[in-house]
Amino acid sequence: MSKRKVIMLTDSSLTYPKVMSPDAQAVLKRLEAYGAETVYVQDQKDWDRSMFVEYASKVEKTGPEPFEVNPEFLKEAEEAEVIIANFAPVGSAVIKAGKNLKMIGVTRSGAENINIGAATEQGVKVAVAPGRLADPVSDYTVGLILAESRNIARMSITDHGGEWMTDAPNSSYIKSLKGATVGLVGYGIIGQRVAAKLQAFGCSIIAYDPFCRPEVFKDTNCRSVSLDELMKTSDYISIHARLTKDTQGLVTREHINMMKPTAFFINTARAGLVDEDALVDALAEHRIGGAGLDVFSVEPIPQGHPILGLDNVTLTPHRAGNCSNLAAISLDIIVEDIERYFKGEPLAHAKN
Repeated sequence: MSKRKVIMLTDSSLTYPKVMSPDAQAVLKRLEAYGAETVYVQDQKDWDRSMFVEYASKVEKTGPEPFEVNPEFLKEAEEAEVIIANFAPVGSAVIKAGKNLKMIGVTRSGAENINIGAATEQGVKVAVAPGRLADPVSDYTVGLILAESRNIARMSITDHGGEWMTDAPNSSYIKSLKGATVGLVGYGIIGQRVAAKLQAFGCSIIAYDPFCRPEVFKDTNCRSVSLDELMKTSDYISIHARLTKDTQGLVTREHINMMKPTAFFINTARAGLVDEDALVDALAEHRIGGAGLDVFSVEPIPQGHPILGLDNVTLTPHRAGNCSNLAAISLDIIVEDIERYFKGEPLAHAKN
């Protein structure tokens, strides 16, 4: 009896070495229990970071069809029952070639690189991996809160430069996290994970999320508030909403002007959710306590940008979701759904 064929399509983000790591291999090995064999196809293997960023930006707008199909992938897809992809394109040509294809698993929360319409027409299920970044990003968020409010990064830099730093712009209002009010803008999987971790510090959590069910707030001991109330009353404000056409510029200049003069602003989500110019102005004029930022309207931050000269902001290069075992975390979510498919059960994270 021939084995069921699963294609693991790697790209310049989810690379071949990452999926061959011991943690990732332990996850993929579970498929052998269902008579499956994993075949590895490398796409985008000669790309550098800038090429991938340009591609990712385009595929999110256009989908997979404008991109040339990897001939090796097209050939292997003919006999595949399952395809696992990250950001490499899986368009109609591949789906039509896959006469035995029944499922496509995407190791991200989005599936812009998959032609879902073509998959649906051919009876192919598409599943995604929501929440794969929940722990890495929530860990990083807590880290940014501590690094900025307690001057950890700032003191490390000055100490390395030979200066023994004992004073900082926020020295007069440095407090323990215990008893602090943390306002979360967006209360999905990541926001809820941040809340749980900060509650362990003794923080009170409030959140603004008009799409979150009331029972979720109740079950997680979080109070639902308006965005205005959150901005006015929080000691720490952390952004965790999704960026859409409706949430673009969600946090306005008026909102930033509502913040306490000792409050800290944290963003590990998307820069487009916030009026960045207004935030920089508030920081430059010391009208708020400080900020910890991992996302920016232009990345890398251009030389000479005013934010680079500020003494009350911790800046990091969009790395909140980066951790060495992210491939295994992402694959685990998808492999669980592949196992459900093999057992004839409904998928937990189907897109169609």
